[in-house]
Amino acid sequence: MKTIRLISACFSFSIALFVPGHASAIDLGELPSASETLEQGKQVLPGSEAAKTAVPAEIPATGLTKELMQQFGINQRQAEAGAGSLFQLAKTKMSAEDFTALTDAVPEIPHLLTVAPPPSPLGGGGMAATFLEIGLKPEMVQKFIPTIVQYVESSGGSTVAAALKSALMGGM
Repeated sequence: MKTIRLISACFSFSIALFVPGHASAIDLGELPSASETLEQGKQVLPGSEAAKTAVPAEIPATGLTKELMQQFGINQRQAEAGAGSLFQLAKTKMSAEDFTALTDAVPEIPHLLTVAPPPSPLGGGGMAATFLEIGLKPEMVQKFIPTIVQYVESSGGSTVAAALKSALMGGM
């Protein structure tokens, strides 16, 4: 019994020496209140007003992307990646001047180029393989081209549209 009391006394003494030296390390007055913490959490939770306006999950579909989605019943990623892949091909086949005119006619092209999958390093399959990679049937390539050309014609004129059509049809 004396041993237990002695151990207990030593333990209590060591706590008494340890705690005062470290108690000031945490200033509890600087910690936010529970209501402040809750309010900060509400601001970043999905569905809160701040979360909805801070960073959109994806850029809303507009222009050409929206038209492709509506016409073919595909999702935004497929529309952007498919169009971007065709514009990548066109960029390699068009003069710099023609491609600049195309980009002026369709301001979303720089974004579309960034979301398009890279061309296959194996080189086989061409655009059909790229469309398969993004979940579209290979025959969609031939459906995208006239839609994109028509969109370019309405926004940039027949000269730009003709240059695009020549690049895409000659590059297949």
